[in-house]
Amino acid sequence: MNRMTCRIVTTWLLLFSVAMPSGCNDAGAVAQRAPDAPVAAASHLAEASPGQPRSLAEPTSADWRWTFVEDFDRDIAVFESVFWEPLDTTSLRALIRDSPLVKGKTVLEIGTGSGLISLCCLQAGASRVVATDINPAAVDNAQFNARRLGLSDRLDVRLVPIDNAGAYSVIEPSERFDLIISNPPWELSEKPPDQIADYALYDPHFELMRTMLRGHATHLAPEGRFLLAYGCVTAIRKLQATAASEGLTWKILDDRQLDDLPELFLPGMLLEIAP
Repeated sequence: MNRMTCRIVTTWLLLFSVAMPSGCNDAGAVAQRAPDAPVAAASHLAEASPGQPRSLAEPTSADWRWTFVEDFDRDIAVFESVFWEPLDTTSLRALIRDSPLVKGKTVLEIGTGSGLISLCCLQAGASRVVATDINPAAVDNAQFNARRLGLSDRLDVRLVPIDNAGAYSVIEPSERFDLIISNPPWELSEKPPDQIADYALYDPHFELMRTMLRGHATHLAPEGRFLLAYGCVTAIRKLQATAASEGLTWKILDDRQLDDLPELFLPGMLLEIAP
């Protein structure tokens, strides 16, 4: 069962389950309703050099859908081929929403998708957010939603080139952030994905995980924090082992015990990596 299929099945199980584990009561996050205002849909925008922000033109394609999440008072758009599963980041969004984690801070999000987490950070008072993604449609999507919510002036969305897909490949050596966050792909693959959308699902040889861990100290400001959200036991075990091999420590920010969870689970589990 691949990640997308697993998440669809797991989400429906969560929605209809009577007894839910702590933190699993976010079923409303996947509800959909009619948009509060009509809007044209997504298109691929004018090309720019890899890693550089692209100007947001009026979208023209019909490949999109409206989605409601509790974090915003307006629906947000999800473009075709852009990964979407808010239950992955329930704990992270709650931390952003209910604590001073991002207020007045600079944030880097690796793998932004629709822009959900970056937009949550901006709404909670982040001073500036840099968001990256390897999928051009995701770059367009995040920019579109930021403009729709009136948050685009503090958001810098950058396209990661496929031939240089490291976690910090579009981040300048001198750039530092108060917070680095990611809900990365956690399915292992022995070969690169066949389609651009699959980059949100598969991490060949866990290379993205390794580059995130190895490079984060270079781009983290003093007293900065590094938070990751995963929904797979094997991936979390791999993260723990890789962190240890890199001389890093890890902490699970969740009431659930990893040994009690199935291999694939929702909501995702939030972890913090530190020196």
